[in-house]
Amino acid sequence: MSDVIKFGTDGWRALVAEEFTFPNVRLVSQAAASYLRNHLKRDRRRTVIVGYDTRPLGDRFAQVVAEIMGGNGFEVLLTQGPMPTPAISNAIRQHRLQGGVVITASHNPFTYNGFKFKPFYAGPAESQMTRWIEQRLSREPVRRLPLGEGLRKKRIRWVDLAPGYLSLLRNYVEWPILRKARLKVGYDSMLGAGQDLLQRVTAGGRLTIVPVERSGPLKSSHRPEPVGEQLEALGSVVRRHRCDVGLATDGDADRIGLVDSRGRFVSSQQTMCLMLWHMLEDRGWRGMVVTTVAGTNVMDRIAAQFGVPFKRTPVGFKHIARLMRQTQVLFGGEESGGFGFRNTVPERDGLLGGLLILEMMAMRRKGLVELLAELKARFGGWAYSRADLALSKPVDPERLREWAKKAARNSSHLGGGLRFKEIQTLDGAKVILDDQSWLLLRPSGTEPLLRIYAEARSDKQLKTLLKAGQAIGRRLVGK
Repeated sequence: MSDVIKFGTDGWRALVAEEFTFPNVRLVSQAAASYLRNHLKRDRRRTVIVGYDTRPLGDRFAQVVAEIMGGNGFEVLLTQGPMPTPAISNAIRQHRLQGGVVITASHNPFTYNGFKFKPFYAGPAESQMTRWIEQRLSREPVRRLPLGEGLRKKRIRWVDLAPGYLSLLRNYVEWPILRKARLKVGYDSMLGAGQDLLQRVTAGGRLTIVPVERSGPLKSSHRPEPVGEQLEALGSVVRRHRCDVGLATDGDADRIGLVDSRGRFVSSQQTMCLMLWHMLEDRGWRGMVVTTVAGTNVMDRIAAQFGVPFKRTPVGFKHIARLMRQTQVLFGGEESGGFGFRNTVPERDGLLGGLLILEMMAMRRKGLVELLAELKARFGGWAYSRADLALSKPVDPERLREWAKKAARNSSHLGGGLRFKEIQTLDGAKVILDDQSWLLLRPSGTEPLLRIYAEARSDKQLKTLLKAGQAIGRRLVGK
């Protein structure tokens, strides 16, 4: 099982009916229950919460997890319907639980499902925790409390987290200001756990929410990832209904994507810069700013202008979450559209991120197009993109590091006059050029892909960097 069940940057994900099966979910649930039993927090209830997103059979997989947790002596709170991951995490903190599990594969296609383990601190599990779980697989018999029996004995209870989560969202934003804003907002839940929550949290205000409606059968290939190529339907709704902005959340609603009033995708790099600028200037908050090695250079400039500490981490929100638990982090953002905020759980929250963008527009009385133009004028502009190279076999991280060391020794260049200035190996291999443009190569932690990221001074230079990155990637995997 240790070869089949492997945790990535945030949970274990696998193809449904291949590796993600009921027997395997029972095994990983038993190992997770063993972890909780062996690491009990004495000042917390002996209770765990289990939730799921909208993927087919998600409710059944969640019930299996609940049965195993119940069989291991825990009281179990089982969500009545699909719930966002941040709602689960907030419930862990609010009710002082031992931890929780979310059945979700996040932004992966619906052919995948996954198992996100949330410890007592209500954020992504640390690597040593998931390694403990992996090593415990099949070490002890599966203990199961049948669902019906658990419900009768009240060891398993249904819970509705929506009211508490919506209250938290509304209390976090400047609702008196947002309530009066006459904004028309397109919203695409991408058939995920966000569902109608944006409509519900903004009810009673002057905001108009125009949802993306989909017809026809649900396709297993559906990919709930709020990035440009997946948001054509949202862009169409925004243009057709003349919306001021479009918001989209991923499968478990912990990520956010934007389109402007013209229906054009706003990159997550631009989005995180807008959020940070808003929190520093409009709200006047201060604290550490954190992004990953794949985050835009503009974040450095904003932090420097406002005189706040700035730090980069490896890719994966768990690294940002660790700092959120250790120090006063104002904002943490990653290039995949996951953002965390001060005075919340150490977790991404797509709906909260979307509401803060609406709050910024309301406070400044400006649209996204104008705000983005001001952002560029004040902090500078960079061209950014990511390309994925599909793999038949994984890239050996050590081979990637060896390539980086060799390139650094040889003072290599990427063509077009682009010469290496520095190579970093905090996560994968990041090549920084003389003009601060950069290229990053790193294996995906959730799919058989080599991620290739680049940021440059111009679109032409960006294309050169991406092309060079793909060529390097093919050589590394022998394609």
